[in-house]
Amino acid sequence: MPKKQSIGAEAKPPILTVYQLKVSLRGISPMIWRRLLVSSTTTIAHLHGILQVAMGWEDVHLHRFRVHGKDYGIYREGGIGFADDPSQVTLADLKLRAHERFVYEYDFGDSWLHDILLEQVLPADPRKTYPVCTAGAGDCPPEDCGGPEGYHDLVESRSSFAAYEEAYEDVLLVAERILVFHEGGPRPTVDEPEFMDALDRMRDRLDAAPIAFDRRAVNTALHHISKEIP
Repeated sequence: MPKKQSIGAEAKPPILTVYQLKVSLRGISPMIWRRLLVSSTTTIAHLHGILQVAMGWEDVHLHRFRVHGKDYGIYREGGIGFADDPSQVTLADLKLRAHERFVYEYDFGDSWLHDILLEQVLPADPRKTYPVCTAGAGDCPPEDCGGPEGYHDLVESRSSFAAYEEAYEDVLLVAERILVFHEGGPRPTVDEPEFMDALDRMRDRLDAAPIAFDRRAVNTALHHISKEIP
């Protein structure tokens, strides 16, 4: 006969499993990718937030997951609707098998497609906090750059000799004006067209620059997200 549980004894909680996911941005070479460890109880809503942080996006566009032919995601006004509540559907509910893939699309205009591979299912380590980024490479493209093709054109134009020469001259001009001011000369003003044009081009380059991948910074942000995940 099965052994009876003693009165007052608590049943053991279910063993939590962890999904090792490799996220790759489609259409970009060299590959932009991240490896994540996330709890199997992570909801679709939280997974969206995790991917935004891990990749470097700013969450300013619509998105959707495509799993087994079905769409999931967080509804935004003016966007597409979803049949399920993203705060109730977990990764475990999706019944994914090891080595199975699904897709996360971000920004329906630029259509950034992320291939998500479930590399393996692991037992949770009680000493660790999830989610966590364990590896990755490649800087995130800037928002609204036109998708993979537009980003390729942007990188090509920014890496030309003419673009490098222009950037060098702009930095030199701005540095010279600042040094003149530092040594007692007149303060740079908006009435100096060459100075202002150089500043505008420098701002444009910063706005179009990829978002640098810093795993430590990503994990700091993910640690804050983990406090919101039940």
